[in-house]
Amino acid sequence: EIAMKKRIFLCLSVFNIILYLAMKSIWSGIEGMFGVSWLQFLLLGLLVAQVITFLIFIMISRPLVWPTWVLGGLSILSSMVLGYMFYLGIGSLRYILRSFVLYALWALCIWLFYLIVRRGLRLGSKRQRVLKMTAVSIFSLFVIALLFLANFVMIRTMPVVFAVEDTYQIVWTTTIPATGSVTVGDETYHDLFAGSQDSFTTVHKVEVPMSVLDQAGAYTISSTHYLYRGPYSGIKGRSVSKEVTFRAVDYSDGIQYYSLADAHEYIGAASLAGTFFGDDLDFLIMAGDIASHLETESDILIIHKIAYNITQGSRPVIYARGNHEVKGDVANELHRYVGSLNEAFYFTFNLGGVAGIVLDLGEDHPDDWWEYYGTAHFDTYRDAQTAFIQDVLQQGIFDDPEILYRLAICHMPITYIYHHTTPRTPENLFLVDVKTTWTSLLNQLDIDVLISGHTHQLMQFLDDMTPNEPLYYHHNYADQTDQERGYMTDSDFAAFTISRRSDVGDIGIPENLFGKLLIGMATDVDLILSQARYRYTNTQHQVVEVVRPFTGESVSEFIISLVP
Repeated sequence: EIAMKKRIFLCLSVFNIILYLAMKSIWSGIEGMFGVSWLQFLLLGLLVAQVITFLIFIMISRPLVWPTWVLGGLSILSSMVLGYMFYLGIGSLRYILRSFVLYALWALCIWLFYLIVRRGLRLGSKRQRVLKMTAVSIFSLFVIALLFLANFVMIRTMPVVFAVEDTYQIVWTTTIPATGSVTVGDETYHDLFAGSQDSFTTVHKVEVPMSVLDQAGAYTISSTHYLYRGPYSGIKGRSVSKEVTFRAVDYSDGIQYYSLADAHEYIGAASLAGTFFGDDLDFLIMAGDIASHLETESDILIIHKIAYNITQGSRPVIYARGNHEVKGDVANELHRYVGSLNEAFYFTFNLGGVAGIVLDLGEDHPDDWWEYYGTAHFDTYRDAQTAFIQDVLQQGIFDDPEILYRLAICHMPITYIYHHTTPRTPENLFLVDVKTTWTSLLNQLDIDVLISGHTHQLMQFLDDMTPNEPLYYHHNYADQTDQERGYMTDSDFAAFTISRRSDVGDIGIPENLFGKLLIGMATDVDLILSQARYRYTNTQHQVVEVVRPFTGESVSEFIISLVP
């Protein structure tokens, strides 16, 4: 009889825990009634203790009559208290019942697992029972470890500082959902959603004014996981933080920046190439197609890993989206992980003496191309950017006399109009109207250089070439000299395509397909001589001599005067 009462009181104690957990959204009422914040957690601990004690009582063969009745009386008293709480929180009935059913199902699963294990351990020889007990113990430890990791926040990818407009967007990710905050000096900035800290996300983007971080020279990221965050109460879990030094662009020795594109998952090669300047690097340009397409979050995080490997979170990064990063199941989430403005990938930035504009031509085929299955609407997106550039001109953003260097970044080259079929006709010249218009507008912005990728060739469009005339490969560059390759727009600025998955510029040598090689571009801007030196370099930090595709010259560096 007393054994039956033990089991009844155990069931009542389990019911009490399930009900109390189901009412977690109104736990704050306990604090509000008694003014003690920890009382709600003490009550949870007492309910758990009751269940554990009854389990111990059941395992002990002795009757334990009066202890059973005392503890049973506490369980009945707890039920009455919880019933009163339920009455006070009846306005949350829908939420309480929904949670109660969920927790009850979990309790049922645990009970069924216990029955299966207990029955299984009774069967077989002693050796078999030992093996079963070992397997159950390992499985239990595995479950406990998973539960621990599910509530133990860690930094997954380290911070990257993206430059957008006049702010730095500091982005990092965590292993589990958490808040995101950045502290600069005495000021703390938060990852907010409509006024509330977002604690239900693993990707954190916090905006900090450029002037504030430039002056401080350091920042600290921090994330806090919440074990529970309800409408009226919450349980704060572990916090994690990391302090990072930061250096704004140092104009005392000119400007040194590195540009790379078309890495296509080549994390190691891109990271090696991008460290050409070492500690002298002022900022990094990532000109698109860093990933081949974005099927999962891990594909997006390739961008973070390369950027952090090169900058260590201590230098600004400017990111332009590539046409391959338009594709994939999570491509619409990309804006949360990189520098962007209003979920779009075109914006200006101003790093003090360096002003720039980032543009995005989208896909590299017309909107009705069969691969897009009717989902592409990039013509409208490009029209919006045309209006954006015109607005930048009207605002005079690039007219500031303190600007020393002006650049444009776009994954697909703007000054190179190519065609997909031969012969050339107005119908197959891709984006001819947009590129012509954008070139004219960029001319008015007095751009010094345009950095692009996309071609997987090291191409240059300079003032010694004739605009609007057909371009053919020079025989020093390739054998295909009889097929027209398009033409160059009438630009007043230098334009380079910057990356190739190789350590040489010769297109007769196939690109490396095993992630070992990549060429990018190192740029030194001499502010005293008012000129910029552009050099292609590889993963060995060697300067790559290239043959210009349309003139046939062999060149190891390009020295170009800045726009006066």
